[in-house]
Amino acid sequence: MRTWSRTAVIALVALAAAAFAGAGASAAASEDAWIASGEVRYVARDALTSWSGVAPVSEIRLSFDPRDPASLRVEARMEPAAFDSGNRLRDGRARAAVFETDDFPEARLVAAAVPGPELAALEPDGSLTLMLDAELTLHGVTLTYRIEARLSASRDANGDPSYRAEADFDVSLTAHGMRRPALLGLVTDDLVQVSWVATARPDPAPSPTTR
Repeated sequence: MRTWSRTAVIALVALAAAAFAGAGASAAASEDAWIASGEVRYVARDALTSWSGVAPVSEIRLSFDPRDPASLRVEARMEPAAFDSGNRLRDGRARAAVFETDDFPEARLVAAAVPGPELAALEPDGSLTLMLDAELTLHGVTLTYRIEARLSASRDANGDPSYRAEADFDVSLTAHGMRRPALLGLVTDDLVQVSWVATARPDPAPSPTTR
């Protein structure tokens, strides 16, 4: 396994996800079942311009106790072929030459809170930050990351709680064995910013098969 670490710029993952863009997924917690949703987005740049793509996360496994935020552990999967930048030609080139989705159809992130000082419970309408140790498998290469995560809690009109996680962090294309695409002589920057926004809420009626 190759190792490459980088501290997140804003705050990432925590509950992780499956469809700010429309997909849904189940998740498992140590005491309660969760319903989770979210999306992953990238921003790429060359010398003259920038563009972004977005995709839902297709599967989540989540363990989290708001009374003990350091208990957080999440595993999420997504399909790079689902990235949509609004430009079909560019997306087709990215799938074929950058992500090589025929050979590497899936990306996977596993993250867990870094052991450290005890954290206060995540109260309703509260927020906190914590560090995560994460492994990102992309293009068949697994690299480790140290990520700063921001969690927040809120309640809906019925008083039911929900939780949100968000962050931005940088991914090196070449570190993951990926090609830097070029168009008209302009080569894409090696570092691509990845953003993750996710929400989760307790499942009021979990089934025995909920993951």
